[in-house]
Amino acid sequence: MELLRVEFDEGCLVRTRRAVLACARVQGVAGERLGDFLAAVNECMINAVEHGGGRGRLRVWREDAGPGEGPVAGRLVCEVADDGGGIPGGVLEREALPAPSAAGGRGIWLMRRLSDEVVFVTGPAGTRVRLVLELFAPAERPGVVRAARARPAAR
Repeated sequence: MELLRVEFDEGCLVRTRRAVLACARVQGVAGERLGDFLAAVNECMINAVEHGGGRGRLRVWREDAGPGEGPVAGRLVCEVADDGGGIPGGVLEREALPAPSAAGGRGIWLMRRLSDEVVFVTGPAGTRVRLVLELFAPAERPGVVRAARARPAAR
């Protein structure tokens, strides 16, 4: 189910982030996971503006989980696409955090650490990045402790 579709440039990054934030909240994302996902999306949008031609397209949708996927209730997916010249060779193979003296490279590193899954499709006609956040049933969310029901004391 598609939740959001936006074309953005530098002038509407804040408005686009707010729209993504609202979508994620409606899907039950909260706390640190919400902040992490929003930061990953932000890095992706900034890369599109800085390296992908000054503008991009963003879509957000929900995929429901299939049978047998345990506590995962679905996935929130954000895809950012641009029409730039693609990500230079070798950049996506880097796994380590770039040195403080390095010019760039932290955005991809952050996206990979703040999302449950990241997929890059890149080439001379542009780049498409898909950020995935797993959604959990309310009682199964990481960090949520189930409260035991109070039982009457035995007499």
